[in-house]
Amino acid sequence: MNTDDKSYKDAKRKVRVLRHFYSHLATYAVVITFLHFINLLTSASYWAYWPALGWGVAVALHAIRATEFMPFLGEEWEEKKIQQLLAKKSH
Repeated sequence: MNTDDKSYKDAKRKVRVLRHFYSHLATYAVVITFLHFINLLTSASYWAYWPALGWGVAVALHAIRATEFMPFLGEEWEEKKIQQLLAKKSH
């Protein structure tokens, strides 16, 4: 595999990860908005913040992964750790 093929595959993977994140974010926005409306129309107590908070944490973690906000935990880090573990095991 030449460098151009690897670059293309890496770019394609990153775009796919971003697309999944944007889909997740849009679904979150629609569902949480719907839950807030249901809550406001049907209940005296306010409960809609619980699913918004729980799912919001998942969306935030997905954002960190998709945008490579923490690059030190990316693929290069993984490969480096794998090599370190393999080197330890071979000794």
